[in-house]
Parts: sequence; C-alpha cells; structure tokens
Amino acid sequence: MARQLADVSAEVRAVPAPPLPVFPDPYSVRFADPDADAELISDWMNRPHLAETWHYDYPADQWRQHLGIQFRGNYSRPYIISIDGRPMAYMELFRAAQDDVATLYDAHPYDVGLHIAFGEFDMLKRGHGIILFKALVDGVFDVEPQCRRIIGDTHADVNSLGRRAWERRNGAFLGEHFVPKWNQRIALFAWPRTPEDIPIYSAEA
Repeated sequence: MARQLADVSAEVRAVPAPPLPVFPDPYSVRFADPDADAELISDWMNRPHLAETWHYDYPADQWRQHLGIQFRGNYSRPYIISIDGRPMAYMELFRAAQDDVATLYDAHPYDVGLHIAFGEFDMLKRGHGIILFKALVDGVFDVEPQCRRIIGDTHADVNSLGRRAWERRNGAFLGEHFVPKWNQRIALFAWPRTPEDIPIYSAEA
C-alpha cells in the first residue's frame, strides 16, 4: 500500500486489522469482496465527483488487486456500505499509526484512519453522510475499546468537497500539512473518544 509506513515499532505492527463496525438499520456495512465488488467500485471511482477527489479511477482489474492486497496484512480493510441492501458507498479503514499521517501527529497504535466515498452522489444530498458518519464513529468505538480516535485527511483546499465534508462533521482540526511523499497539502481532522483524546500534532508547515 502506497501510504503504509515500512519502519514502525513492533507494538504498532502487532495491532490487528481495522474492525468491522455495526451500523443501525436501515444501514449495513460489510467487507468488500475483491472479486464480487471490483466492477462496482471501479464504476463509482470513475464517476466525476470521485475521480476528482480520490484519483483512484482505476479499471476493475486494478481495483481487484487493490482490494485483495488489503486482506494480506493488518494495515487496512475495504468495506461496502449499503442502505436497505442497496450499495451506496465504499470505505477504507486503516491503522493511522502505520500510515504516513502518523508523521503529522502523535498517533496511538489503535487509531483508525478513514476514507469514504459515496458512489451514489445523490445520497449525500439526502443527509445520509451525516447519519452514517456518526454511526461509523460510534460503531468503531463500540467494537474496539482500545481505539482512541478516528482520523480523517483530505485536500487542504478550503473549497474541496472532501474538506467541506469533514468540517461539517465537527472534528478536531489538526492543521494543514504538506506531505512531501504525496506532494500534497492536506487538512487533518480527528474525532476523539473523549476530549482528552484529542491528539498532539506537529506545527503547520
């Protein structure tokens, strides 16, 4: 995985893969299947609103490989989110302490990083994003007591869809940072389990 850190402590490396949270009806979440879901995810990621923000507009074969790789270690897992059984979004949860973002803040081994993509853009306009986000944060904290915070990163551009979405979810803003490896300036956010779990982060650069 492109963002996975190679040099991490044994403690960080030993943490299990991100969990499968439980969502309240009518929503549900499951692990993505590399064979059964690659075509669907590829279709979503090639739609303009996601091609512009994710830059993962890969063909299905490449998505099949990307999904499969995630099950070979404990760094990340891919998910499909549905409403009433209808797939509506793709999500990746990852161990933030094993990710490049760990160089920007004081990461705990069980922190969970989040990327989510609504394939059905109309769903965002119906309030599902806000409802799902709360369900996700609550769901992760419920199934993994050692997780102290959820971490989100997005383009720093204040007009970007991703940044506006994170800001509407009232996370703790951890500053803007330039990541040389990505050649990109990002905005970093955290959703802590308790106010005491808001992490320390490096000065904006």
